[in-house]
Amino acid sequence: MEVINRMPRSNRSRGRRKNRWVKVVGSIAILVLVILLAGIGFLNVYINDRSIDVGSTLIADQDEQRLLVVFAHPDDEVVVAGTLSKLSKQGVDITLVYLTRGEAGPTGDIVERGQLGAKRTQEVEHIADILGVSGLEVFDFPDGGLVDTDEEEIKGVIRDMIAKYSPSTILTTDDKVGLYGHMDHLLAGKYVREVFNEDREQEDFTANRLFFATLPQPMIDTALKISQTFKERYPTEPGAGLPKPTLAIKMPSEAGVKNKVILAHETQWQVMNDVQPLYDKLPPFIYYRIFDREYYTLIESR
Repeated sequence: MEVINRMPRSNRSRGRRKNRWVKVVGSIAILVLVILLAGIGFLNVYINDRSIDVGSTLIADQDEQRLLVVFAHPDDEVVVAGTLSKLSKQGVDITLVYLTRGEAGPTGDIVERGQLGAKRTQEVEHIADILGVSGLEVFDFPDGGLVDTDEEEIKGVIRDMIAKYSPSTILTTDDKVGLYGHMDHLLAGKYVREVFNEDREQEDFTANRLFFATLPQPMIDTALKISQTFKERYPTEPGAGLPKPTLAIKMPSEAGVKNKVILAHETQWQVMNDVQPLYDKLPPFIYYRIFDREYYTLIESR
């Protein structure tokens, strides 16, 4: 005798309702994902300058893969951290040079004022490990006081660093604005550029390219709306802004590393909240698909 098992009608109804809910939830999830991706895409287009050529390195293929990065303060590397991480993974020999210890910055209520320089030096030592750079030099020029320091002394240090590390490429801040209007940034770029041009014909001078870190106009316009630092310091007169980028490097693959670099500047959380707005409000994998490029100007070459 054949026995036929039939599911009770109430169970069949519950099964159908469950299947409908699964389909509804799945449809909603897909819709949310589509909206999220569309929003990320829109913001990415809004923030970036798509006319700038995209590359994967700062260093010419025929050159020695050595990069010297010269900044005024610990934390200045944040604006290029994705690129540095990417280049380090490509096997580029990178040296970070800071002219000051950043002792005039905010303490973040973490250390006493007199301990800030030492603390920020520790922070950047940790960051060198995060980025995988091979060299780190931190000097004792006064934070906020480069304008009152003998420029030949500073340029002497820059020359010493070039002689010691023999870079083919140098990266620094611009000599027109100082990224957002900081005189130490401007002078770091000015002195590096002067050394490059004064020494470029010498036989033992190894650098062939000099880049400035910069920003595209859409990103500047956004910063002027949401960053108090940019509002207070960035020059808005016609022709007074940052040099136009000549190269963009995509770095979403380095999102986690860049976020670690930002968080490693423990004392500078207020600065990070201002100049890296919303970085702590969005997951890195979303944030760095909006801010997915770092920008540079090739300012000198030979």
